Amino acid sequence: MSINPDFAFSNISDLLPTSCKMMNAFSSEILKTRGGRIGSGMGTLLEALWGYMMNQALLENGHNIEIAWFANNQYNDFACLDKTAEWNENTRTGELFRIEAKSMNTGADESKAHFDVLHSELNEYDSLLILVWEWRNIESNYSSPQVVDAFFNLSIPITLLRDELHIARGCSFVDAHSCPDGCSPDNCKHHGEPLNAAGKRERLTGPEIRRPSNKVSYAANFGGLVRMLKTNNEAARSVFRSFRKNDKVADEYITFIHRLFPAEEASQYTVSELRTVATALGIKSAGLSASSLLDEIRQNPQYMQYIRDLLSQ
Repeated sequence: MSINPDFAFSNISDLLPTSCKMMNAFSSEILKTRGGRIGSGMGTLLEALWGYMMNQALLENGHNIEIAWFANNQYNDFACLDKTAEWNENTRTGELFRIEAKSMNTGADESKAHFDVLHSELNEYDSLLILVWEWRNIESNYSSPQVVDAFFNLSIPITLLRDELHIARGCSFVDAHSCPDGCSPDNCKHHGEPLNAAGKRERLTGPEIRRPSNKVSYAANFGGLVRMLKTNNEAARSVFRSFRKNDKVADEYITFIHRLFPAEEASQYTVSELRTVATALGIKSAGLSASSLLDEIRQNPQYMQYIRDLLSQ
């Protein structure tokens, strides 16, 4: 009996906390060291370790589901497979969906990872995994990389949020009928590639004529895990709030990023808007600054739901 992609997705989602606990236990025993550097490549190692631990968790729970690695350098890191089927990565035979893994260190101002895959390059159940980690003391003089938070969900809703915000900020995407490189509309290899507000390409595969300079191939701002949620005008704020109210996956992603980067959350709202939320929560807001208001609002465990519902009307 074949495995349903929804069944596999749900089980991986359910086992995410278990796999992270297994990773942390392994790291505490094997990956302990004196000192710990953010730019050590540890994030990449943790991404790979997740694949091993998720496979162990799936095995222990009796699932015929398996995480496989792609041998070539490409967008996706993993494929979720029906364990009993033959796998052909070119035809996707045996695959249920693909997973892209990203890591973020809590000590970094902005993750270097970019979620810059195009919407057209994704299938329905293709997913995004984000592992948030930090160095923690585990015993005298020793520390270990520990996963402190994780996100796993469908990729397409996040690309839709990212792309609409990209446009609302004054940026654009290449249209096959007006490609800067003059491609034929029927065979334009740049269709859908992102261009920034200055018209420069944001991915290596963008139009050659739109390189930022002779020395730099692309701008590399598109799809930054934190930056892609920024809103610098009313149109962008409207898109942001509409997605948060109407799309569950987008809301979960925004909640995840704002939980990690509270300053990003604070920049989304005016004092007047925060007072509206405070009033709904029974908080006296008179005389409080925006930061003080948000501090008070955050004391309520359900405050993000209030912000989403009250400020998205």
